[in-house]
Amino acid sequence: MTVGLSSEPVEVLRYVHAKLDSHFRILSEARKQLEPASPVFALEHDLGATDYELLLSGVRNAVSQGFSDRHRLSWLPFVVYAAESGYDYVGDEYWPSFEESTPGWHSDQRRWIKDRFLKFADEYGGAVPTGAFAKNFTIIAWPIAHAVLPTYLQRQLAQLLYEFRTGLSPSLLDDPVELGIRLAVRSQGYTERFRIFCQNTALLGQVAAALLSGEDESSPYLVSSTLRRLVDGLSRERQSRLWLASAQQAASRVRASGFKKATDSKREGYQTKRERLPAPTDPRFFLRYLDGVWNAYAELPDLTPLSERLPEAYDQLRTMRARVTGARRPVPTRALIFGGQEVRFDMWPDPSKPFVQLEHGTDPVNSLIKDQCVMTRGPWWLYRCQGTGLAIEVKRQIVRAGHRYILVGLETQAAPDVSWCRQVPIRASGVKAYEIDMPNRLTDTDTALLVTHGISTLSGVAVRPVGIVASAWDGEGAVEWLPGEPAIVGIRADSLPSHCLLVVDNDSHFVRWPGGESELIISLKGLDVGTHDVTVTFHGSFDQELAKGSLAITIRDPQVRPEGGTRGEGMRLLASPARPTLAELWDERATVIVDGPPGAAAELTVSLLGGEGSELVKIRRTVPLPLTEKAWTACTKSIRDDKLFKDSYDEAESCVLTVSRWGVGVVSLSCERGFQPLRWRFGKERDGSVVATLHDRTDGGRATVEFFAVDAPLDAVSNTFGVDAVLPPRGGLLRATSDDSEVLVIAPTNPNAMFALGELQPYVPCYGKSPNDIKRFIHAHRRWATAQLPADPFAAYQQHVVLEAIARANVMSICGAHWAQVERSVERADELVDHLDEMQSAVGVSVAQRFLAAEIGRNLYLWLTPQTLEAGFAEVMKSTFRRNGIKTPLAARFVLTLAGRPGDVTEWNACDLDYLLERVVASPVLLRAARFAVLGTRSINTETAERGL
Repeated sequence: MTVGLSSEPVEVLRYVHAKLDSHFRILSEARKQLEPASPVFALEHDLGATDYELLLSGVRNAVSQGFSDRHRLSWLPFVVYAAESGYDYVGDEYWPSFEESTPGWHSDQRRWIKDRFLKFADEYGGAVPTGAFAKNFTIIAWPIAHAVLPTYLQRQLAQLLYEFRTGLSPSLLDDPVELGIRLAVRSQGYTERFRIFCQNTALLGQVAAALLSGEDESSPYLVSSTLRRLVDGLSRERQSRLWLASAQQAASRVRASGFKKATDSKREGYQTKRERLPAPTDPRFFLRYLDGVWNAYAELPDLTPLSERLPEAYDQLRTMRARVTGARRPVPTRALIFGGQEVRFDMWPDPSKPFVQLEHGTDPVNSLIKDQCVMTRGPWWLYRCQGTGLAIEVKRQIVRAGHRYILVGLETQAAPDVSWCRQVPIRASGVKAYEIDMPNRLTDTDTALLVTHGISTLSGVAVRPVGIVASAWDGEGAVEWLPGEPAIVGIRADSLPSHCLLVVDNDSHFVRWPGGESELIISLKGLDVGTHDVTVTFHGSFDQELAKGSLAITIRDPQVRPEGGTRGEGMRLLASPARPTLAELWDERATVIVDGPPGAAAELTVSLLGGEGSELVKIRRTVPLPLTEKAWTACTKSIRDDKLFKDSYDEAESCVLTVSRWGVGVVSLSCERGFQPLRWRFGKERDGSVVATLHDRTDGGRATVEFFAVDAPLDAVSNTFGVDAVLPPRGGLLRATSDDSEVLVIAPTNPNAMFALGELQPYVPCYGKSPNDIKRFIHAHRRWATAQLPADPFAAYQQHVVLEAIARANVMSICGAHWAQVERSVERADELVDHLDEMQSAVGVSVAQRFLAAEIGRNLYLWLTPQTLEAGFAEVMKSTFRRNGIKTPLAARFVLTLAGRPGDVTEWNACDLDYLLERVVASPVLLRAARFAVLGTRSINTETAERGL
């Protein structure tokens, strides 16, 4: 049967459907035979050029003719058509471009497409989208998943495969599921849209495994035509082509030289001793000899691999500080996602407690960190001296005759009673340190004595790294390599054996000993990322056991140099959170510091980029080094006020921050606006008025819009502002919601018209003082506080005025009429410091309350940072909390937050929030005291800044 392009759409669709049905059924059966089974993608239609043109014309003609039931019977062409649209998807609006290329298509037909993809998954084993994107975009997630790899993501996947090439192993290449998980963890430094794609780890692994098969190799995971299509797309750009070729070459080498397992029937049941091996996420411990005393340190690892087990771990590692047991200062947020941060111990860590924990981290994440980032249990810790002034921990606590060690033990432990052990000073409370200068020969008594301290001796056999210097080696039982580095092990015996038994992770291999040689060299290729236990047993000619040795090999994840540089470089940029969004960076919710040569000046370049990466504007500033947090805040204000920045900020999708100094170095930071299902865009008319347009990228297309005016910030006006709506001169808060998506943004102002209107204070009514009434203020404050800001300093000021008005109304509702009068006085005051006495007298009238107010007043000048305020206020309020039946140690932080930034308490546990709100409503003096402390320290800080102190 031959079908012409002019045939009826029904006939065309029937022909194409039958051809696709036959193809997909054969493909489905083949994929079911794989272990594990692999999905089928609609993009794998394998149609020739003529049949593909038939499909396009059949679908478009059917839709233009009304898309009736007789057209819908042949549904496979529509699934392929939607997947092809997903392949060309550029991360913006899927449906507008789909409808533009398909005249006659209506939004109420979208659900039908999803139902057909569900049917495709059921009948042909089609891919099922997963991850956050699939949850939020329940329809378009299907065609995009079946597009395998949209064109706009191909370059980033090529780069990811290139950067991960040293982490490939034979087992990973044979397991797409695990490969996808590993790659997804390493995608955190890429664009948000690519990270969204990587959330479907199964799809990522299938595509990666197929691409790594090589240009001339077929893949069981993708049909040849689709694989060639992806490779051709990646090859259009030179850099992508080089990245992919390098990754394919690495995969080919791994397949050719992977470590092959061998077994012997006599030794099939052989099991090595199973103790906890050092993990790639364990810290490294070492001692430094400085100023006549040993100092204890830990080098923190990269904990990013924990995201393989718990995806939310990365976001918490990125945004939260950490505390290390025994260290006085918290660890910066960036330290645990790149590793290498050194921590010095003021007191010896308690091994019974978690070694490191995130401040405000969730229980599952901190529990995972507790299990996977572990120090040696003790009560003794052994370090081998490595030259002058450095000692590395020997985790397996093995000593060798003729070497020098430092033994650290808890103060309660008795030192080894041997003549070659002497106490040495150590700067860490809770432990004592001893230098052990091992003699060349040990008596049986000496050996037994060391065993009672958990230390074993080793003689007759040595298992050590040889060849290229290992990344880390403790001198005895543990070695580390990075993926791609040759893991070459030297095995030396004092007495010549007949053969040896090599056991790698419980897999046994018999090796004949080379005649007349004292050392055997073995290359262990293809070891996976992780820790591997290598045990060597020497046997004589009569199969008797002569000696035994072991080695723990750790292969750490491949590391990519962070954008901001690393320790030891000329400059290093640190951001908190580690990868801020565009809004976080410019709304002063993120901080940036740059380490560099003191007294030097560097060039700061800010480039705003559009959706396709085109440069919209470039702004340059000269900044001092080191760039402090305070200097960065001043710099951001200067840049935000720049007209070029303000004119381009709303259109920008990303930003690149670069700091450079000739002869010193260059560091950079990339920030994205992030994929937003709902997005407000603003334009200006000739008269300066602002026009708002809502871009709805969700599946539903039925967004609800609310507007909150500056003069009535709690009153929502619904369905007033939609497409091309003119906003009031003072701006306001725009809120759009669709299903689970929400966007909050402060609108730009019309300055000329706003000044003509004069000063206006927001009206915030006092509803009452019940917990539910207070929650109305809390949620309103949260709404305004978390809204994105435009590049308009007047809009930022309007936001500040509204937040202060809501916080003030919240306090007035709870604290009573007398305190309300104080708030009104403060609101009109030119100098807040002039009202300190008035605030102090309004805290309370009882003797205890007056004493409390006086105590707060005396300490205000000592509480000029958030940390000192919280600690000092908690101490002063201790008895007051006790009298009011409040036992939680977080009460001080809660009432201070409620007094100054009430919206932030929404992050508290619901039970704690309800309990503490009830206590504050029942005892208003708690909030009055907190408000006095907040306003008092704020006034003193302002006065100090104005005096230049």
